Amino acid sequence: MRKSLNAYSMQDETDLRRVKEDDPYFAGTLAKGLLIMKCFVSEPRAHANSELAARLGLSRPTVSRLCRTLHALGFLDHDERLDRYFIGPAAVTLAYPYLIKTPMLALVRPAMQALADRVEGAVSVGVTMDLDVVYLETCAYEEGTLKRPGVGAVNGVLETAMGRSWLAQLAAPERQEFLKHARQLRPESYARTHKRAMDAVAGYAQRGYAINMGDSGLGVLAVGVASRIHYGPRRLLFNCAVPGLRMSERDLHETLGPELVQLVSLADRQMGLR
Repeated sequence: MRKSLNAYSMQDETDLRRVKEDDPYFAGTLAKGLLIMKCFVSEPRAHANSELAARLGLSRPTVSRLCRTLHALGFLDHDERLDRYFIGPAAVTLAYPYLIKTPMLALVRPAMQALADRVEGAVSVGVTMDLDVVYLETCAYEEGTLKRPGVGAVNGVLETAMGRSWLAQLAAPERQEFLKHARQLRPESYARTHKRAMDAVAGYAQRGYAINMGDSGLGVLAVGVASRIHYGPRRLLFNCAVPGLRMSERDLHETLGPELVQLVSLADRQMGLR
């Protein structure tokens, strides 16, 4: 796929026009509809046509037609009293085939839950999507207070331990291209997290895991490991997070990191990859 067709990076009509100039086969109308759907990912609430039009740089008649179509197909629901749209059930069905085919999840889930209970935290699996990681599964300690990342939750690659583990696997030219992309599109996040992310990448080769000392917010500490298991073109990434008040950086290195490495090594061996 050509680099210019990375639809997840697109934010508005200006981006769509730029891509369409590069590729006349690019389906602009379809892309506009998907950009509307993305608005509900970043802000999961009801939206008015006027809000969507202003955010995406589209005309209100265009947004109205697209929303009516998405509503008819079940991807959006409409509140007539508020005259606003919110995400519909058909959007959930799209994720189902992807989730049920994720390699190893059924086999590794008991080990994930056991680790989450042992450290009183949460163990997650995800994949990268442009500048973000997308969570596919989370097992959490049920009696803890740590917020569980739901299926489909997104967080920045640079801000997460699992994202940093993926970054550590890239060849240097690919990593530099990614960082350039992140700096251009998310300058504030890049400035805040770049140094610690690069420190985590540098330590990955020696330790076998990346660390996150709270860059995801809420005082959460985490370690991340990139498995050798691929789902299509994407690696499965593992993350283990705990409340920051309960562990120190030393604990991450002595306990959390080695335990997650062991879990991922088991999954890789079961797939015949180690």
